[in-house]
Amino acid sequence: MGAAISTLRSTMPKPRTLESAGGENGQRSTVGGRGRTQVSVPRAWLVALTVLVVVPWLVVGWLYVSGGGPEEARPAEVSAAGAGTSSHGPWGRLTVTPVVVSPPLEYVAADWGRDGEPDTWYFPATSAELLEAFLVSSGLPPDQAARLRSSAQADRRTNGLIVRPDQALVRSLTPEVRGRIYLQLAKSQLNFDQSSAFRFYASSVDQWLGGTLISAETRRLVDPLIYRDAAGFLNFADPELIRSQIGDQEELRRLAKALLRQPAMLVRLSIKSAAEVDVLTEYWGRGGRRLDLHPLLESVAGAGPDPSIDIVHLLPTFARQHLYRYPKLTTAALDKPLLANCLWSALNFFNPAPDDKYLTVDVALTALRQEYFVVQHGYQLGDVIAFVDDEGDLYHVAVYIADNLVFTKNGTSPLAPWTIVPLERLKGYYRSRSDNPRLIYHRRNDL
Repeated sequence: MGAAISTLRSTMPKPRTLESAGGENGQRSTVGGRGRTQVSVPRAWLVALTVLVVVPWLVVGWLYVSGGGPEEARPAEVSAAGAGTSSHGPWGRLTVTPVVVSPPLEYVAADWGRDGEPDTWYFPATSAELLEAFLVSSGLPPDQAARLRSSAQADRRTNGLIVRPDQALVRSLTPEVRGRIYLQLAKSQLNFDQSSAFRFYASSVDQWLGGTLISAETRRLVDPLIYRDAAGFLNFADPELIRSQIGDQEELRRLAKALLRQPAMLVRLSIKSAAEVDVLTEYWGRGGRRLDLHPLLESVAGAGPDPSIDIVHLLPTFARQHLYRYPKLTTAALDKPLLANCLWSALNFFNPAPDDKYLTVDVALTALRQEYFVVQHGYQLGDVIAFVDDEGDLYHVAVYIADNLVFTKNGTSPLAPWTIVPLERLKGYYRSRSDNPRLIYHRRNDL
């Protein structure tokens, strides 16, 4: 299920969503309410078949703390992006290599965006005085902050204010000021562009957009609008500022493809000795696959100068068929309650064929409560990790692989791939929901 969300200090209400877009580039559909779990819909304006993505979400009660998906997946374009690092544990010796996953250009629509709608900033539960103080503290010149305050309109729905800044002001923001303001705006899902910003984990913009097919002129337009958050992600939330300046439809598609790139990990298991095979078979063969994996691991042990294997060959069928790939949409998706999301992906991890009953959110949550038990340590391949915020609301789930690595689908969008990423990075990806989420590990009763 999966992109970003919370607002002005403690005065702002906290939204409840189960998952947000990918790249977390996802449009959200939300309904408030204490004790409710919400599911959000990914950034629909990046999908050619928008109607397939903007599907009504079920809002269900989440009482846990207190008490077909795609038949075929499309390969991603994967490129290496850095040297590997190693870890060692009951899973064996792992070497991790960063990669970048990019959606097929055929999946990206050229007419993405809001068709030139003016920028609108929502500040729920905020007074005019608090708004001006926040803008000044964010680094906006006092005269501009005062002008925005004077033009702000009352919003009865949120007991707050609506601000419509002109494009010249928005364009003039420095990355630091833009970051402070936009990261605050992202805490309310009413601010669609900010809460669903494109994001990429990197130390430089060139790691995100370098080596792509976009032109130097497009880079010149985009680079000044990118800002960084505290979790190390670069963000871009101003597509409407550049759409009219680019014009060329193919260049817009190439830009969307570049912005949708996602960092991931390729992982290899090294087997230095045949003596390790039994222990490794026990770890990687969960889900009734030990007899299948033992001969494969034996064949790798001690083979050649680099006795190692990509762990994708050791994962259950579902994960093996979806990892580093994108959902393949069909018109049959119109008959399903949702598109592939984090719950559907996690609960199908050990299933030979995905079960679409998990696309119904209350069914999936009931299964998680009744068919799994909670474990506190000694985590194993396939354990389902629930991310729970400070108010006890579940907003994402992922699957434990080994060490600090998890299998995840961040968002329902066809432009959000299945990846392996470090757990801490995934926590940072959803940082707007919680700076320090409670992680609850679940293990299937029958494994």
